[in-house]
Amino acid sequence: MDLSSLNDRQKQAVTAPLGSVLVLAGPGSGKTKTLTHRIAYLIEKRLVHPEHILALTFTNKAASEMRQRLNALLARLPGAAENVTMGTFHSVCAKIMRKEITVLGYGNDFVIFDTDDQQKAIKEISEELQLDTKRFPASLFSALISRAKNLLQLPAELNLGLESPLRERLAEVYSRYQDSLYKQNALDFDDLLMLMVKIFQNFPKILAKYQKRFTYVLVDEYQDTNPAQYALLKMLSEHRNLFVVGDDAQSIYGFRGSDIRNILSFENDFPESLVIKLEQNYRSTRTILEAAQKVIGLNPEQKPKTLWTENAEGEKITLAETEDERAEAEFVAKKIVALASGKSDEVEYVPEEQMDGYSILDRFLKARKMYGASLNSFRSRRVPQLPKKHDSLKEFCILYRTHAQSRALEEVFIESSIPYQIVGGLKFYERREIKDMLAYLRLVLNFRDLVSLKRVINEPPRGIGDKSYQVIREFILKYGNRDKEVPLKDFRADFSEIKLQPRAWQAAQDFFAMLETITETPAKFSLPELMKVMVVKIGMEKFLRDGSKQGDARWENVEELFTVAEKFRNMPWREGAQQLLEEVALLSEIDSKDEKKDAVIMMTLHSAKGLEFDNVFFVGLEEGIMPHSRSLLEPNELSEEVRLAYVGLTRARKRLFLVYARHRRIFGNFQSTQPSRFLKVLPREKLQFFGSADKTVYRSDEEGELTVEEMDY
Repeated sequence: MDLSSLNDRQKQAVTAPLGSVLVLAGPGSGKTKTLTHRIAYLIEKRLVHPEHILALTFTNKAASEMRQRLNALLARLPGAAENVTMGTFHSVCAKIMRKEITVLGYGNDFVIFDTDDQQKAIKEISEELQLDTKRFPASLFSALISRAKNLLQLPAELNLGLESPLRERLAEVYSRYQDSLYKQNALDFDDLLMLMVKIFQNFPKILAKYQKRFTYVLVDEYQDTNPAQYALLKMLSEHRNLFVVGDDAQSIYGFRGSDIRNILSFENDFPESLVIKLEQNYRSTRTILEAAQKVIGLNPEQKPKTLWTENAEGEKITLAETEDERAEAEFVAKKIVALASGKSDEVEYVPEEQMDGYSILDRFLKARKMYGASLNSFRSRRVPQLPKKHDSLKEFCILYRTHAQSRALEEVFIESSIPYQIVGGLKFYERREIKDMLAYLRLVLNFRDLVSLKRVINEPPRGIGDKSYQVIREFILKYGNRDKEVPLKDFRADFSEIKLQPRAWQAAQDFFAMLETITETPAKFSLPELMKVMVVKIGMEKFLRDGSKQGDARWENVEELFTVAEKFRNMPWREGAQQLLEEVALLSEIDSKDEKKDAVIMMTLHSAKGLEFDNVFFVGLEEGIMPHSRSLLEPNELSEEVRLAYVGLTRARKRLFLVYARHRRIFGNFQSTQPSRFLKVLPREKLQFFGSADKTVYRSDEEGELTVEEMDY
């Protein structure tokens, strides 16, 4: 096996003795390369059978990249890479649960509820309990139930330290919600981990089976593990062959339940572990790396690492002060047009410092004199147009703290004809017609799925109103024994006794008869073939193509879903449908990024981890935004904001632009702002300034070496 492309630390990690290993990998240090080489090394040199290896990641994108790299490394051993169990925690648990969940009374054809499904189910329960939905919104219960499940707390074990009456309301909603999922043969995202742990805890033979199968466990992004994932790893790695890669400095998902203590205390949990630091950065220039080191140094509690690089010094980091969010967006647009068109001298940004001492009226009059009669003319002329011939835009990325910050950017980009793609915006699978199709598919597999039933029982319209649906819902909830699978044909025989108004009764009978017809599609048919039967029976094309352009576009989206289904053509339709629905339910935000689209990427900092770009614009660097106002009174949350800023800085390969505004509209109000405290620690000699950034940020040098909590305005 050729290890010549690895540096000394990477080689040490790849060839480390069996046992527990913690690899502390700084950004851009080649952790994926190290992890895949370690798997290949175990197979080629240690002669470990691929089926005994379990590799866990946090995104489908990361798992796919690892699989591709492993296939290349093991090209001499056909099939070896495919026999490694590799995927996200949730996808791997879903596959195991398909085989083992019957011990809990569920059917192995369970459906997986996404966040939207979960909130709809909770909303129905809240209405049943006649709760004040303004005081106790479904989103609140959803977040608290997720927290409880991450802590492995079933309804009877619920203890989140809440005050009354929220404590009592949550206990009631959680209990009913879990019962509702059970009756529908459904799991939510967090159940995939919690119930997997519960099975292992309560059924030792099942745990022993998987301990024997997975004798070598490897984990990517270990700093992002939550208590449920931690418990899962502890149980599976009884053999102590646990190889984890992570970076405490990039632990940024505390709001989702991840626990930084898992990586900080790894050596206490595994005293015999070998710790290896990957500190050579292959991504960023020395200038960018030095700035990032200064920011992460604000955190008092961390595993010390000193990143270094053989890359060039690179360009200075641009620190820009703009008047407001509109000016911020214009600055970004001008720089992108300049860099993409190679005409930087024609679209150079005019620093605000040249207008110091001017009132808003002064600036308006100056703009009139320079650009014409109206402010709108001034606006449009300030914004350059991206020429038709330009360099690729894929290497431009805009990072912000929250999605709300994208509005001004989008407006200016539209004016400038700059194509852009928002990661984490409305995704393909969130479109109404796609969710309808997936709901029908879920009902074909599981007619008890009440969330899907409510969504499509009257879509297309059939004359089944809310009152009729509630009667149908109660009938299904009380119907039959959940421990025993009931064929749809048997259900329909009993369903004929339901008490509904004649028109609604007939429509409901026809609806379930249609479902039964679809389920009788020969087992050997593929998923695309089943879906063609389904759209005909539903009348989906006629319903969507109503003569409008919007209708045609919605039908085109359904046709695109057929394209997605093609990859499941070589398997029976039931298996293909399960895999498609599972894949969709477990998609993360970054999985929605279109790699082929030539567009500037806009995304939140939380979506950016693991990605890198030649040119990064980090905007909104103001107190209250970055760090976020919610974090200012809580040291742990403030520390996470530092790590979030560090992640943002280290996405950049060649050029880094840091931008803040002196004023910003927040909740409709025009407010003065202060530059982020994180900017104050940046090495001044590594920066070039626009506006009054040098005067505003570096007001004094009195602070000296301070922690992030001690820095204040």
